[in-house]
Amino acid sequence: MEKRVAIVGVGQTSYAEAKKDQRLEEVIFEAATNALKEAGIDRNDIDSVVLGAYDLVDGRSISSMITAMPAGGYLKEEIKVCEDGIFAAVLGCMQILSGRSKITLVSSWSKCSEINLDIITNLNFDPFYERPLCLNETIILSLQACRYMTKYNITEEQAAKVTIKNLRNASQNEYAHRKKSDLQIEDVINSKAISWPLKFYDLPPISDGACAIVLSSEERAEKIPGDKAWVQGVGWCCGGYYHGDRDLSVIESLEYSAIKAYKAAGIDKPLEQVDLAEVHDVSSFHELMEYEALKFCGPGEGGRFIDEGGPFINGRLPVNPSGGILSSNPYTAAGLVRLGEAALQIMGRAKGHQIANVNIALAHGMTGMRDQGNCVFILSKE
Repeated sequence: MEKRVAIVGVGQTSYAEAKKDQRLEEVIFEAATNALKEAGIDRNDIDSVVLGAYDLVDGRSISSMITAMPAGGYLKEEIKVCEDGIFAAVLGCMQILSGRSKITLVSSWSKCSEINLDIITNLNFDPFYERPLCLNETIILSLQACRYMTKYNITEEQAAKVTIKNLRNASQNEYAHRKKSDLQIEDVINSKAISWPLKFYDLPPISDGACAIVLSSEERAEKIPGDKAWVQGVGWCCGGYYHGDRDLSVIESLEYSAIKAYKAAGIDKPLEQVDLAEVHDVSSFHELMEYEALKFCGPGEGGRFIDEGGPFINGRLPVNPSGGILSSNPYTAAGLVRLGEAALQIMGRAKGHQIANVNIALAHGMTGMRDQGNCVFILSKE
């Protein structure tokens, strides 16, 4: 069995409100091609392809019949994970660690300009008790934000600082969808109300785009030139389905995921040992909650952590230097983008938003309503 897995290539498209000049297949092909090119290999070198995609978001049943080929799956072993793309990366790592594959290409994407996410996310709720209430992802996120604010006295101003940080970071990212270098706290607080306390700038845009990464066994990676990002630890967990069964002020499944990943990577003081984090900021309030779940600060201290500048570029632990999901949100691929961005930082290839001296990076992705499923990767330079 293989001992280690490396990320040797990352490919992305630009993220935009609508890619009207490209079919979904073309968007997928662009990201996959870019990943292989960066790794310095071609499609003949890969053994398997793992896709992260939802049929509902793709707009067709068994969507891999159309999407697998542009993702590199023609005449290759191919499998699809119906979760965020970061969970496809977990399966890709398993294939390599088991010895089944030496090089695996992982791809995920979204072309949400062609669908209605409010309708689609409503279908994820219980058909008898919850769906008739017209619940969707945004409404549930607002309920979580309310609970978190009430329990810990979190302010709208503290959440607004998350948005300002991420959109300013995005101004240095060539791929980012939403960029705002001059955004102020009052601009966020006074933006259009969507579902209180969430306003326009508290929520991410809906973006078209795709991401792909190339995973390699240790043996094969030694033959690929250039820096690599080594997977040191992975943890994932799924929480309860019904929101009434959970305390919405904490993201418990993320806590468990982080514990597993930290243990595998030998990390016991994340704030001191992790150099950078890319997290799945589904709202500005949720990023504050994620600081706590990832043990960057204690329970209820997410607001104070950002007040003190901890997650800013020059802070103790920069979070989302790419701009995060608040800047670019290719819905199904959002978590895989976090993993790709963390890998780019380790490899020193993040261009305009590169952080100096990154040796350990954390990537976080989530799936499902109410932050139900979470996954954490720990990457290192060596």
